Amino acid sequence: MTKDCKKKSIWVRLIVIAVLACTASNAQAQLIAGRTNALLWGNLTPNFSLELVTSNRTSVMAGAFYSLDQNPLDCSIKGAEVQVRYWVSGRAMVQSFIGLGIQGMRYDATFSDTHHFGDAVGPGMVYGYVLPLGKRFNIEFSAGISLMWYREKRYEKGLPEPGDYNTTGHKVMPMGLGISCTYIFK
Repeated sequence: MTKDCKKKSIWVRLIVIAVLACTASNAQAQLIAGRTNALLWGNLTPNFSLELVTSNRTSVMAGAFYSLDQNPLDCSIKGAEVQVRYWVSGRAMVQSFIGLGIQGMRYDATFSDTHHFGDAVGPGMVYGYVLPLGKRFNIEFSAGISLMWYREKRYEKGLPEPGDYNTTGHKVMPMGLGISCTYIFK
């Protein structure tokens, strides 16, 4: 490792430690919630997310999904997403939120006799509404939009798979589309 890389690595670590120290001084009892998206389960894609409330109006959500190789849509996706959410109501995990996030995935799908195998990543924005069902249970409705950069091996069904990625580009795609069941741990 070069001397410049070591210095840069040390500075990054110091900045992260400083940010964590500053935020820890205002720490309070935090809400933590776990959720799963029912729409992804419809495609046999197990998924789970954790959300941590960071202030009265903000929270951070991180989740992952991993679909089975054989599913109803003949589309396998594996990936993760992270969101920072601003709660419009002034109270986290209640009513409306606007989220900014990033998602990344690997996909393997066949549409109209064309096979697609590739990776995609991109930022996006999500709007959602949380409906409380009880003290610890909520149901969340959300939808958003993202700009995804992708690279893929695209080839006609029945032809051999190309050795390298042969298509790249970007597309506007949905992000955070879901009907999620949430359990609040604390």
